[in-house]
Amino acid sequence: MAVSKSCVQCGKCLEVCPLFKVTGREELTPRAKFFLEGLNPSEGLNEKDFKSLASMCLSCGRCEKICPQNMSGPDLVSSLRAESKGFTQTCWDLWLSKPGFIWPMVAALSKFSPANLPEPVGSAKKRMEALFAKSPEPWARLVPDIKFEEQKVVLFEGCVGRYARRDWTRKAERFMDGLGLVRADKPDFVCCGSSYGGAGLLDRQRKARKANITAWKDSNFPLVIIFCTTCLKGLKEYSLADFDGDRELHNKWVSCLIPLSSLLIDADVTLLENSPQQVIYHKPCHAPQPDSDQALVEAVAGEKLMPVNSDLCCGFGGILQLGAPELSKQVGDYCIDALTKSVSPGAHILTGCSACVIQLATLAKADFFTGHWLDILE
Repeated sequence: MAVSKSCVQCGKCLEVCPLFKVTGREELTPRAKFFLEGLNPSEGLNEKDFKSLASMCLSCGRCEKICPQNMSGPDLVSSLRAESKGFTQTCWDLWLSKPGFIWPMVAALSKFSPANLPEPVGSAKKRMEALFAKSPEPWARLVPDIKFEEQKVVLFEGCVGRYARRDWTRKAERFMDGLGLVRADKPDFVCCGSSYGGAGLLDRQRKARKANITAWKDSNFPLVIIFCTTCLKGLKEYSLADFDGDRELHNKWVSCLIPLSSLLIDADVTLLENSPQQVIYHKPCHAPQPDSDQALVEAVAGEKLMPVNSDLCCGFGGILQLGAPELSKQVGDYCIDALTKSVSPGAHILTGCSACVIQLATLAKADFFTGHWLDILE
């Protein structure tokens, strides 16, 4: 087991770790994981128990942002998961490898399961309903300005946009047309690789990255428009090694990644009669700085937007959904309670991350609509 020499046990990560904030269990924090990793096996937990405990991570990345040593809890957990592949990783790999077949099948079967099932099965049923949910009646109209008139672009749909929420994809494509963007031949993109990496499926992640780079090159290096925050993060994290050491190509890739929301911020906005009285923006853990999704929601909602709380994790956690669903739900419930505190029924909770949408829509009360910001745009 590799020994970490960098963690100084300062405890800064405890200030931001969602698992610690909600549960109070210090053994779930990055500091504890790095401490246990540095022990001789005879001094601490056996390897099996340590890896089981260490796998309880939401992969939110908040610890790395605050750590004075730039230590990453998610990177540590990913490497440990890679060393100890088990049934959970096999199931997650299957879920991600054939979404066009498995997701609709599981969603269809879940419709026949009884109501009010015990946890975690009950949340799983609701999660499938959230994955294939329908958009509400839109309540805002955008008229965007023309952008990139001579630059060809492609849309990176992401797994959810491609296999479940085709309405998001269609709406994004309409906005791209409205922006005057010239679309290149549609690349055969696959998963961004982020979910594979968090689960320790590193070979799958490498193959996904290579496939996407090849698809981008075959389309003659177009701008890549993205509407999922976590996809954006996953694509930005492609390493120099993924480009076989070609630094110029790597830099070009990073510069071509464009959030769709950043192209819509200056659009003319018209609120329709059915707009809600209150709008809540959930800021994803993986949101970039500056967050163009938040800026767009602010521009659309105006005074209807409630103060944004930047310290809340939805609790989705990727593979943690299978490994420790009760922890995922506990963090998610805390997030929903904080978001909707002192908010009237009928408010809309909007975000820009596909996973956050699914998690929050699963856990929110029926009094609130939860969706992607694309959902509410005409």
